[in-house]
Amino acid sequence: MSTAAPAAPTGRLADLLTVIRRHGGRWTTNRAFAAYRHHPALTGMPLGKVRTVARGDLRDLAAWGWLVAHDDTGRREYSLNTRKDVRS
Repeated sequence: MSTAAPAAPTGRLADLLTVIRRHGGRWTTNRAFAAYRHHPALTGMPLGKVRTVARGDLRDLAAWGWLVAHDDTGRREYSLNTRKDVRS
C-alpha cells in the first residue's frame, strides 16, 4: 500500500485550487462558477455546462483530499483542507 501524498492537480483544477488558496473562505458552486467564467479552457462553453464543471471540480478536489466539504448551512460548501499530511 502506498503512503505517498496525492499528486497535485493539473490544468483547470490546479487553477481553481490556486484561486481558493489565494482568496480562502468557503466555496460554493456559484463562487467556483464565477472564478471559471473567463477561464480559457472553458471559453465558448454554455454557462450551464461551466456551472456543472465547477460543481464537479469542487467535488473532485474534495474527494482527492485538497478540500473539505461542509453541509452545515443546508447547502454544500467547500474549504481548503489544512491538514498537515496533505501536500500543498
